[in-house]
Formats: sequence, C-alpha cells, structure tokens
Amino acid sequence: MVEFYELLDDENVPYRCDVELDLIEESPQEERPWLLWLFVKADRVDEALESFTEDLATALNTSMDAVFAGRVMKEGWAEFYFYALQAKRFENISSEVMVRHGGYVYERGSSKDAKWEMYSDNLYPDAYGLLSIQNRHTITALLEAGDDLSIPREVEHYLFFQTKTSMERAVAQLASHGFAVKEYVHDDESDYAYGVILIKNEMITPEIVEETTTSLYESAMQEHGHYEGWSTVLG
Repeated sequence: MVEFYELLDDENVPYRCDVELDLIEESPQEERPWLLWLFVKADRVDEALESFTEDLATALNTSMDAVFAGRVMKEGWAEFYFYALQAKRFENISSEVMVRHGGYVYERGSSKDAKWEMYSDNLYPDAYGLLSIQNRHTITALLEAGDDLSIPREVEHYLFFQTKTSMERAVAQLASHGFAVKEYVHDDESDYAYGVILIKNEMITPEIVEETTTSLYESAMQEHGHYEGWSTVLG
C-alpha cells in the first residue's frame, strides 16, 4: 500500500514522501540488493506525474522484477527509488518510459544497498509520519460522509500502558490539558494491559488534530505507553 506524508528539510520547508508501506514487513529482501534511483524535474504531483510513476513502476517490475520503494518530491525534483535483483537494463528501461511521456530533465544511478537503508532510514515514516497518515485517513472518511470539521464535538482517544501507575500518571498530566476519562479498559493478555479512553471537545481540523495527537503520542511515550488513535461522531 502506497501512502504519502510530509517531512521537513534542514530549513523546515515541508516536502512530500510517497512510500510503499508494506515492504517493511519483508525488508530487507536479500534477493534485491540493488537500489535504483531516478530523479526527474517535476515541481508538483499531478495527473501527468502519477501516470509517469505508474508506467515506470510497471515497466521496471515487469522487465527487471524491481519493486517500487518510494518517491520524494523535493526542491523541484521527483526522486524515484526501486530495489532490484541487479542494475542491468535500468538505464534503457527508464529511458524508454521517459520518452513515452515526452522526456524529462533527469539524473539517475544505482548502488548496492543490501540492508535497504535508503528505505528504512529515509523513506519509511517515523512514528509521527505514521500518525499523520492515520489522521488523514480518519479525516478523509469524515469529509466523505459530509462532516463539517469546524464543528466542535466529543473526540475519543485511546491510550494503553504496561502498568496501572504509568496510566494514572499520563491521565493526571493530560487532565491539565482538558482531557477527561470516559472509560478504563483492561486486557490481561496484552503487554499493554492498562487502557484508557480520554475525551475532549474540540474541532477536528487537520491542524488541531495534528497538535492534539502529537501531544497525546508524546505523553504516552513518556510513560512507555502507546497512543492508538482517535474517533468521533459526525459533526
């Protein structure tokens, strides 16, 4: 499943990363030690770039059994990354795809990356990136159902901890930020047996959701717990 999220560069300028999340389950693949990369001049994600991306991924997979790892949109370039059994034919195949789409200003290359460090260190999202993906999916589902995100409503948040003491400390700390306990849950079969559902009334615009969920994630982490997302009713 390809998902996208935003990162910040060294100057705090946001840029977009599209990544094949499912590869993490089998990363690294020993049979695909070669990293193939192609950079083309492109300043935005549009229909033409998506068509090129699909064509490139299909061609490399069909001809070289290469797998798409990710695409980074940064500083006027679209950076494509693939992993393959070997690098032979990469130049010819990528050139053929570029010609089919009218040609691009480009750079490309290949290198050994048997540990898939490019994928794990630079493409795969960290916890904050995964949280932003989850938030976007929830908000998109609400919008598709006709929600008005600016209407304040009760939002439920789910946190889990290894000990009751840790949970109680987190709950006390978050109470000062307006979160109230709706329900406690317990699961003896889980390593994180102590759970709590916290509620707060607020709008669910992307900016507010990002701020709230980041705060809850960090509060849970301070107590070695997990923040597992949120839900709400239509507004």
